[in-house]
Amino acid sequence: MNRDLSGLEIALGAMFGVYMSKQGEDGKLSKQAFLELLNEPLPSFKKGDGRDIGEEIFQGVDLNQDGSIEFKEFALMMAGCAAGSFETLQKLMKEMNKKK
Repeated sequence: MNRDLSGLEIALGAMFGVYMSKQGEDGKLSKQAFLELLNEPLPSFKKGDGRDIGEEIFQGVDLNQDGSIEFKEFALMMAGCAAGSFETLQKLMKEMNKKK
């Protein structure tokens, strides 16, 4: 069956592509790769005291505390970000549906 992809499927594919672009041979993101991923679109992850917020985010996302980020942990982080921006995402989805 041939059908168009939904906005959600496109977003999930993009999220997986971002993860895959930085994953190591073990299929996980190293701490360095995760921090690079955060700093590429958002280079100002520094607090006024010079502390790197990315380090704090990494500690919160690395749920099993193994020093790397598995895809499940990455996806949970992204879901948390999406939930925090629910109204914005609703508006975006409505705009995407209008274009169909």
